[in-house]
This record gives sequence, structure tokens and C-alpha cells, in this order.
Amino acid sequence: MSTHASGRLAATLFVPSRDPATLRTRLVDHVGRHARVEMVEGGDVLLSSELGLSRLTLDVGGLRIAAESRDSAGLAYIKMIMADHVLEFGEADVALRWTGAGEAGSPLPFFREMTVVAAATIGRFRRLTLKGSDLGRFAEGGLHIRLLLPGEGVRQRWPVTGDDGRPFWPDGNPPPARVYTLRRIDVAAGEVEIDMLLHADHHDAPGAAFAERARPGDVIGMTGPGGGDLPEADDYLLFADETGLPAVARMLAEMPAGRRVRAILETEDQGDRQTLPSAARTDIVWLHRRDGARLETGAATIEPGDLPPGVIVWGGMEQTARRAIYRRAIDIWGLSRDRLRLASYWRRGQAGGDHHHDD
Repeated sequence: MSTHASGRLAATLFVPSRDPATLRTRLVDHVGRHARVEMVEGGDVLLSSELGLSRLTLDVGGLRIAAESRDSAGLAYIKMIMADHVLEFGEADVALRWTGAGEAGSPLPFFREMTVVAAATIGRFRRLTLKGSDLGRFAEGGLHIRLLLPGEGVRQRWPVTGDDGRPFWPDGNPPPARVYTLRRIDVAAGEVEIDMLLHADHHDAPGAAFAERARPGDVIGMTGPGGGDLPEADDYLLFADETGLPAVARMLAEMPAGRRVRAILETEDQGDRQTLPSAARTDIVWLHRRDGARLETGAATIEPGDLPPGVIVWGGMEQTARRAIYRRAIDIWGLSRDRLRLASYWRRGQAGGDHHHDD
């Protein structure tokens, strides 16, 4: 592939390897979980997804990876994913260097520097309004972003594209990063709105600690977007605790008229309830842990006959609740896995990190 063929960007990586066939098989096994896999002429393997294409070719002394995408961000993600997996699979002593589009030292296409312009407290959430430039790509391709959170008073040096396609930090000091949902995005105004939950022990949680002290003028980083999109359907059943509530708010706000949505939402008490406007026909049930009600409680009230044909079940919640609802959806409701979009956003007893598991 050329550097820019048919309006698409392209880059190539040669990975020296004593066993390129095994390396290719492992890449296909892992990356293929999120991409379409096909054998093409000459025995090459082609991986395709919404990001773009990767062609894996066995070559003399190694494996050649040719990546192609319609935009710079898609290409950058492919390069980063491939490099991460190659290094994970025992090629860590190999110096990787991509050639083609997205040269080393250039800005990361999926990164934006964002400035806090407003902060407000909504129940146990801290709602931040962030402003940046060129946010069009963040309005599609997923609901979630990752915030890079420098310490108080720290002037952060942001990453650039490394030789291996992965983010390179000039001072070798990346800040803590946490995943959040874009509750609202206004591309024309260059603004996004993010609800950040304030935990009881938020002083030990980088995201919540930043949210509490955030003031207009503070600068953070943002990468993404990814994950969380809903398949097209006439009917949806949504489950969420506080961590999934911003995603539900975004999905309902963007849901067109004519759709039907039943949402079962769990919060600590009535203080965390929010107004959730939507053009769709909605039935919202609020459950409060203080009263002993949980998402599993709400799910247990639903029988197979209550679910319309073709319903999509989405959820963002704690891991134990996700497992219970997933098992009920499969064993009791009789739904196929392709109609489920259930994710755990956190795990009880496990602090920090980006815990996330999908079904």
C-alpha cells in the first residue's frame, strides 16, 4: 500500500522475528476478537474494523504489517494496538519503527489538550465543562474518553507519536489516566461535559480528587473516543449505577423519536437522581441502595414475555451486578449474546485503574 492511496493514510512496520508465523497467529487471535479476519491472495491475513485495515505478511526474517485508515486517528490507533501486542508477545527487545503516515514526533491525532471552563456539583457528581479545539471526531465512534490528569500545580508535557506508534512522553512522566463518558458534546462550541463521581475516599482516586479541586483555567489531556455505542433497534433495556448514569444520559439525549427505552437506574438515594430528557418514549425506574434496592432487584422483576422482539440490553455497572444480569439475560430471558452490551465499570473492593469488562 502507498503512503496515501485512494484518499486513505497508510504506514508499514517490519517486525524482525525468528518465528513470524507464530507471531502472526497470536496477533490474529487477539486483534481478531475485535476485527474481521480473512485470508487473501498470497496467503496474507487481512484484519478490518471501523479503524481501518491491517495486512499481515510473512516476510524473510520477520512479519510485515501494513496498516491503512481513512483518517489519522484510526491509523494511529492501529499502529499503537499492533505495537502493544507485538511487544506483549515477547518481541520486547526489538526496536519497532513505522514508516509512512504519522511520523515520529508528530502530535497524537486522538489527543486534545482541554481547559476547564466551568465546574458544578450535581448530587455526588462534579460536572466539568471542558473546552478544546477540533473536537469533531469525539462526537462519533464511542461514548467514552480517557482523561489524563496532571497533579495539582504540575505543568504537564503531553505525549507525541513515538517511533513504534505508541504515545511517547518527552519527560517520561505520564500522569494518571481514567476513563469517563462524554455526557454532552458541542462540536461547534468546542466543549464537552463530563460527570465525575466523588467517592467517599476520593482523595486516593486521581479522577475524583481532580474533579473536587478543578477550577476554570485548569488544563488536562483527553484521548479517544471509544466504546459504548448502541446498535440500531426499536427497543432498549438499560441498566446503570452512578458510573453508567452519564452514558445513559448521553444515549437518551441522542435517542430519536419513535424508539422505546426502559431504563433501570441504581443510586445511593434520591439525591443522585437527574433529569434525563429524550425524544424517545422512556420508562425510567430509579432504585436506591439505601432502601436495599439494587440493579439485580430490578432485573428480577422482568420476565421473558416482558421483552419486545429485537430488544438490545445495555448496561454499565459494578462487576457483580453485571454478572448477575448477564446470566439472567442468557438463562432466563433467553437472549442471544449479540443483543447484549453489558460492561462492568468498576469492581467492589478494587480501587483505581480502568477496570472494564464487556460481554
